[in-house]
Amino acid sequence: MARFGVEGIRYFNHARAAGVSTAGDLTYTFNRSNGFDSKLRSAGHARAFYWSNTDCWETDIRDTDQGGDDRNNVDDVDIFWIETHGNHEADGRARMLYDTPRANWRTFSNQWQLGENWNAEWVMAYSCKTVDRDRVGALWNIFAGMHIYCGAWDNMWDGITTDECGEDVGDNLVRGHTVSHAWHDGVSDWAVDNHPITVCVGDADTWNGGAIRWDRSYLNRDHLWGHGNVNADLAPARQACILWYWTEG
Repeated sequence: MARFGVEGIRYFNHARAAGVSTAGDLTYTFNRSNGFDSKLRSAGHARAFYWSNTDCWETDIRDTDQGGDDRNNVDDVDIFWIETHGNHEADGRARMLYDTPRANWRTFSNQWQLGENWNAEWVMAYSCKTVDRDRVGALWNIFAGMHIYCGAWDNMWDGITTDECGEDVGDNLVRGHTVSHAWHDGVSDWAVDNHPITVCVGDADTWNGGAIRWDRSYLNRDHLWGHGNVNADLAPARQACILWYWTEG
């Protein structure tokens, strides 16, 4: 079974007061985060942490070698769910906002290295625009053994019809859907268009000289521990390609 962690940030009053951001507060953050948490715990998976608001720090995901503490947080669980405001830089780096400057107000993906000698296989970020489809390669460095990054290539909506997205993703995972499909299907909505994307790396066999073997990729093969196949970790030295799959709905 899996160990998982959750972080949800609904309020951003401290960031606004400091002039760091003009982002408004969210509304249904904890409907989604609680739903994800409840589904995994009810299936017997172990919650390692659930941090909220100012108890969420950007050092939780920043690599230990970069001055962070991922070794004891995001890189110490198999699957991690986070909800906050997000975006990407002009060079393709993802960024996410926090409401306390434990070290910094924002995290930037060039300081992540997940799965490095530890656990992290899957990260799920319910945050807007954390993947630039024109510069997906900017996320290459985050895969230090991690399998799949689940993010968004445009807006992810915060509204009454999306309040069950976390529960739906968790339900898909424990019903045996692949991690990639669980994300795309779980965050889809009938009233608004969400914009999920899943990103992974592959080895030389997956690359196959440019004739991509999608059937061998994490996107088509990885399931949550205890609910189907999980491919072996892929060390950075063996990574030969970066793959992504996006939907709208």
